[in-house]
Amino acid sequence: MVCCTLLAALLGLIFRPFFASRSSALAWRRPSTLNRAANPSSGFVESRWKSFGYAFAGLRFVIRNETNMRIHLLAAALAIALGISFDIGPEEWRWIFVAILIVLAAEVFNTAVEQACNALGTSYNRAVGHAKDAAAGAVLLSAVGALLIGLTVFVPHLSRSAANAAARPTLDLCGARLR
Repeated sequence: MVCCTLLAALLGLIFRPFFASRSSALAWRRPSTLNRAANPSSGFVESRWKSFGYAFAGLRFVIRNETNMRIHLLAAALAIALGISFDIGPEEWRWIFVAILIVLAAEVFNTAVEQACNALGTSYNRAVGHAKDAAAGAVLLSAVGALLIGLTVFVPHLSRSAANAAARPTLDLCGARLR
């Protein structure tokens, strides 16, 4: 379903020049980056650095403009803090990192689909609404999956921690319990 959503958004961007006044699907980039002949000194390494710059600019955009991304980052920080406090093993860290990255990537894709759909116009379009809903559904599925992974990783540690706390002997001095 996410693939269909991304395909619909990309097709919308591809066919936009036929329905709008823009002449290029890459009109958002600076003119010097559109034509390699305009800047023959830009080599492979420099263009890769620019690609990383665009990727980081996209991540900054999502973090600044999407409240849900900030919520996901807060949940990720909480999961990492719990992992550190419970001293989880390498296998569990792998699952936690996979869960975090899948949710964050889903949110970035959701934002990309929303922005691409918004670029198509402001008038109501049922297909655009379905594309946006499907992208949001993908984020929901990934978040539920991350929650299930978190539960399978942390619940055993929580139960062991609770069992250890209950098993500690107590000393009763003048009615006050000391552990």
